[in-house]
Amino acid sequence: RDLTQRHSQLETTSAPGQRVALVSECPGKLELPYCKKLVLNGAQAKDTGYYRCSYKDAKAIIEGTTATSIYVFVMGESHKPANVLKFHPLMWYNPWPLEKERLRWDNKRGWSIPKNIIDKEPLLMLSCAAMLGGNWYSSDSYVFHTTGSQVYDVKLFPEEPVQLLVGEALTLNCTAMVEFNAGVDIQWSYPSKQANDLVQVTTLRESLSQATTASSALTIHSVNVTDTGRYTCNVTSMDGTYTQQTQVVVYEGPFIHLDYRIGPIVEITAGQKSYKLQVNVSALPRPEFKMKRMRMHPKHVLEIKDVCQEDSGLYTVVLKNSDAGLERKLNITLVVNVPPQIHEKEVADPSSPYPSGSSQTLTCTAYGVPIPNISWQWRAWGPCVLNSTQSRSRSDRIAECQNWQDINSENAMNEIEPIESSLEVVDGREKRVSRLLIRNASVSVMYKCSAKNKVGKDERLIYFYVTTIPEGFNVDVQQSEYPLEQEKVSLLCSADNYTYEQLHWYRLDPRALQDEEGKPQELDCKSVHLYAEALRGGLSFQEPSNSWVLDFTINSIQLQDEGHYVCEAQSRRSGEKQCLFRYISVKALEAPRYKRSLTNQTVNVTESLTMECDVEGRPLPRFFWFKDNQPLHQMSGIQLQDSNRTLSIQRVREEDAGLYTCTACNQRGCVNSSAAVSVIGSSDRANVEIVILIGTGVIAVFFWALLILIFCNVKRVNPADIKTGYLSIIMDPGEVPLDEQCEYLPYDSSQWEISRDRLRLGKVLGHGAFGKVIEASIYGISKSKGLDTVAVKMLKDGATASEHKALMSELKILIHIGNHLNVVNLLGACTKPNGPLMVIVEYCKYGNLSNFLRAKREFFLPYRVTQRCRTQVRRMIEAGQIAQRTRQPPSPSSSPLTASQMEDLWKTPLTIEDLICYSFQVARGMEFLASRKCIHRDLAARNILLSENNIVKICDFGLARDIYKDPDYVRKGNARLPLKWMAPESIFDKVYTSQSDVWSFGVLLWEIFSLGASPYPGVQIDEEFCKRLKEGVRMRAPETTALPSAGRYGIMLACWQGEPKERPTFPALVQILGDLLQDNSLPDYIPLNHSQNSEDDGFSQASSRPPSEEELRLACNTMPTRYKRDNQTDSGMVLASEEFERIEHNHGGVVLKRLNDMKAKI
Repeated sequence: RDLTQRHSQLETTSAPGQRVALVSECPGKLELPYCKKLVLNGAQAKDTGYYRCSYKDAKAIIEGTTATSIYVFVMGESHKPANVLKFHPLMWYNPWPLEKERLRWDNKRGWSIPKNIIDKEPLLMLSCAAMLGGNWYSSDSYVFHTTGSQVYDVKLFPEEPVQLLVGEALTLNCTAMVEFNAGVDIQWSYPSKQANDLVQVTTLRESLSQATTASSALTIHSVNVTDTGRYTCNVTSMDGTYTQQTQVVVYEGPFIHLDYRIGPIVEITAGQKSYKLQVNVSALPRPEFKMKRMRMHPKHVLEIKDVCQEDSGLYTVVLKNSDAGLERKLNITLVVNVPPQIHEKEVADPSSPYPSGSSQTLTCTAYGVPIPNISWQWRAWGPCVLNSTQSRSRSDRIAECQNWQDINSENAMNEIEPIESSLEVVDGREKRVSRLLIRNASVSVMYKCSAKNKVGKDERLIYFYVTTIPEGFNVDVQQSEYPLEQEKVSLLCSADNYTYEQLHWYRLDPRALQDEEGKPQELDCKSVHLYAEALRGGLSFQEPSNSWVLDFTINSIQLQDEGHYVCEAQSRRSGEKQCLFRYISVKALEAPRYKRSLTNQTVNVTESLTMECDVEGRPLPRFFWFKDNQPLHQMSGIQLQDSNRTLSIQRVREEDAGLYTCTACNQRGCVNSSAAVSVIGSSDRANVEIVILIGTGVIAVFFWALLILIFCNVKRVNPADIKTGYLSIIMDPGEVPLDEQCEYLPYDSSQWEISRDRLRLGKVLGHGAFGKVIEASIYGISKSKGLDTVAVKMLKDGATASEHKALMSELKILIHIGNHLNVVNLLGACTKPNGPLMVIVEYCKYGNLSNFLRAKREFFLPYRVTQRCRTQVRRMIEAGQIAQRTRQPPSPSSSPLTASQMEDLWKTPLTIEDLICYSFQVARGMEFLASRKCIHRDLAARNILLSENNIVKICDFGLARDIYKDPDYVRKGNARLPLKWMAPESIFDKVYTSQSDVWSFGVLLWEIFSLGASPYPGVQIDEEFCKRLKEGVRMRAPETTALPSAGRYGIMLACWQGEPKERPTFPALVQILGDLLQDNSLPDYIPLNHSQNSEDDGFSQASSRPPSEEELRLACNTMPTRYKRDNQTDSGMVLASEEFERIEHNHGGVVLKRLNDMKAKI
């Protein structure tokens, strides 16, 4: 027989008995190029068996991989049967007396008898017989008894995949639980089974009480990489074969593999009961586990229970093998998403009524992770069914309403402003705040704000119920709460039908207001009916206002009707009683009586005559005048004033002589008083006297005007006029020291002293070299007797006596200057011992004007809102006139409008009118300071503060300091000196006058109309700058959209005249700026994309038509941004000469001429 096997690098083929007949090379195939052939000559029966061909240098003999085998059966002539009986599902026998058709022959094993034949007989005696060459050969007889064969369970230990390092021991245990006396065979299948001689297999059988265990242990004392693979345990019984397997992986050395299971960022939702944060770990040997934030579960799982936002953060997993020097780290960012939560649902009542015609702001503050978006919807007023499920609070129940519409729909009932949405820090968390501003509450509707992010949604339902009744419950008294007896009085109790029900009137027993000891006591509304008399009134329903009105009328009130009246109503939602009290004070009728009777008078012709009827009575009597018993009426020359109480005759004539009678009457009666009037002189003489008086007046006016003209022409400025005529703070300290000057100023402690106990100090607003300014709260300083915010100037710790005296001097100067609407006024002081010296001034919530203008650049609208500004200026002037008429300390809340009546300045856009208003107000404040002989010396936008109602106030005008001794104020060459704002005479000659303040005012105008830019941008402030300033070089107009008008730049140039006397005065500036606000020359619209030509006058004609929407959009896109990031100091880059512009005679000439004319008039 030829045995041929083709493969590469074949070794000599081996056969049973190591007998090799002939081995030779043979041709290979394309896919198997190598071949060897084995030839057995004269094959014998003993040559039966397996023949294997393998690689020559293979380290392991693996069937099918490195070797292949074939079985050869050789029929022999005298081969005796072999006893091959084994415990196997197929038993091999020679048939006798079994039927041959049911047997199977196999050349390797012989005859086999099926198991079902054996199972039929409980006991069999078997032998195998064969005939060969006419001779019978038989085997021994066997008694075959079948016992148990069932296999209950097979387990392989360890159950998990096995990981080992090279050189470690491997032990696998295969255990089978079988029936008693059951025959089982346990065999292992594993990699390199034929080539690995180091594998040790031990078998153990043990009988238990109810079964038998058969186990086999496979042991490899030193594993290699080739031992990697699948290990299988085969348990064979009469019933079949049962298999268990495991995977064994052998590594060459220690390792740690750590990887994400989901990713580096894991997102979960707050409120989950539990979450397992898992990582993939593969390591050998088992490493040490560490979790830098929490402990990790041994299964490489971090379990977080009751997930909340505080669980979010960076988690670090650390695996370490100290022996091998291995360490691996893995960072996982855990993001805990939080469903939106609307804050107002917990703190606000969504069903409170809103006054009709009012402006309301509805706010939704939502928190969530990620930050939620808020949307608004509305629907018509109507009932909604509340959800049966209730959550955190009563206000958290959401009604199931339909037909919601978008808030910006065209048919929205109430007019609204664009919704404002912003991110704000509330209670230490960043939240989304959305505000819905309703301009005019006119119709009751329902609003819903919805906060939504990717993990949830929350909603707030707002019942926007509009009522004409304040707070939904009100009491009104007609005609008056102080009626006269016998008058008709109606008590009207009005209650909104949506909010209240069950109205009742009561008259309170006066004894209920005092306890048994006669002390006042407060009554609870629940118990009012116990101490009061019920009154019967008429109840009516007012359909237009959806309200109930309970009317209690007294047709003729008497003195005994005086007392407390109570209207009681019950809340529909809470069921609680609400009460409103009114006290009716009844005044008794009194007959008229004369306090002073008329007296006889004698007057000259052409003189004036006044007679007063001084009568009192209740009610106020009616007055009637008679002359010679004839009724006297108002006519030319005769006036009846003060409800006919006073009779006036402007120029008495001879016919005015006679008997004058005054009669006063009311319900209680009438009184009379008479007086005789005698007239002396004649009418001709009186006419001559009139001519003489008129002529004398004309001559006096002429001479007075002539003297003024002569005085103005010959007047020259001299040092005495500059220094001694002003307040002592600018007198030459060489003549009289500043400290001595302030000692003569008075301080009235009864008027200005405030107890320190009334102050609550807050945060520091600013600080200087030796002092600081602190925000504080104070009780009772205003008319409201409430809590007001003020600013407190005080010294730092460790202040010297001279610094204490300086602050005291400043206090006295502020008192001496007095109060004005546009200056930061003094409110009081704390000067008593045993405490720090405190100077209390007004608090301005919006800070200095420079920072405010820079912050509002993006919200600047270069057109005006005329009505608002005009109303604002009018009220400001009225309030200023009132403030000037009184010398009492001002109230922090004495502005013309309260904060609730004005918009927050941060929320309103900045307009060109606002800039002119600021300029106008500063001019008014400086006009006042100039009238008080006060020179500011540091007028700049940083020293102008912005208060509520868009009112600006000048500060730092009364600092008690000597500018020639203060090291912060150097003559020149030092940046601490505000050279950019100083007039040339102040820089070179140290001369400070009101006209030098005008120069600074011009620079301030440049700051305002450049929206807070720094003057002389980019210019190096040095001696060269001062030289060019003296030569007449001036700043160009600010290159922003706030100043496209030549008139306003002309005002600046007028303030920068080289000669102080040629500059306008502050009264003239007030007049000019006031005209800009009032006259028609202010354009309604100023183009934004306007450009300048440096060759002409630098200005262009503005359009007088209002802008279209497209023009505004295009204009805003082309807005210059030159000063947008202006943070430079007084010493910047040197600027080219093009940035300066000399003053020419024709530049803004019209404005200069107008200013000179105005100055001459004033």
